[in-house]
Amino acid sequence: MTARATLKRALAIAAIVLAGLGALAVRVVVEGRAALAEGDAALAGQRPADAIAAWEAAARWYLPGASHVDEAYARLIRLAGEDRRHALAAWRAVRGAARATRSLWTPHADDLAAADAAIARLSADDPEAARAGGPDHAARVAWHAGELARDPRPRPAAVALACLGIAAWLAGVALLVRRGIAASGRLARRPARAAAALTLAGLAAWLLGLYTA
Repeated sequence: MTARATLKRALAIAAIVLAGLGALAVRVVVEGRAALAEGDAALAGQRPADAIAAWEAAARWYLPGASHVDEAYARLIRLAGEDRRHALAAWRAVRGAARATRSLWTPHADDLAAADAAIARLSADDPEAARAGGPDHAARVAWHAGELARDPRPRPAAVALACLGIAAWLAGVALLVRRGIAASGRLARRPARAAAALTLAGLAAWLLGLYTA
């Protein structure tokens, strides 16, 4: 295969990938805007619980830079400040959306921190949860804050290491198949050794990522 043919093939693959990502981005924006509008209609119809659920759904349709995400968080936080009866549900929706859209970073990390603080305070004020943490209000707030701080999900750095290990593992196998076999059918030593080393390194990184997750 000539260099020009290889370049054309790479450009074709890149175009297909970009088209797929573009289609996915359009769907995220369309669904997010629809959920945002659904929440606005629910609030106008005096259905705050439905509005909270719809706005949380809009925030979960996350795309960096998409305006519907910021608008959904703003509506939830505003409702939490204006409607005490639904404040706890609204803050929990903020927390749920922020945690659901985490990857190697946390979008709206400040809103998540504000939600955790508000949920701990409101939960400490709840008569049904008054026993949690003891009779002292500050102790109850601290207890709820500690519970909210627990994170059962694997650490982002460990997930990244495991994903990198899988990629290196697959790349090593691909190199072993593509370059390691000489035209005569015998393994070429140097390519085979490099591919094997990459495969083993990828496997080790994957196992380390799983162990530290």
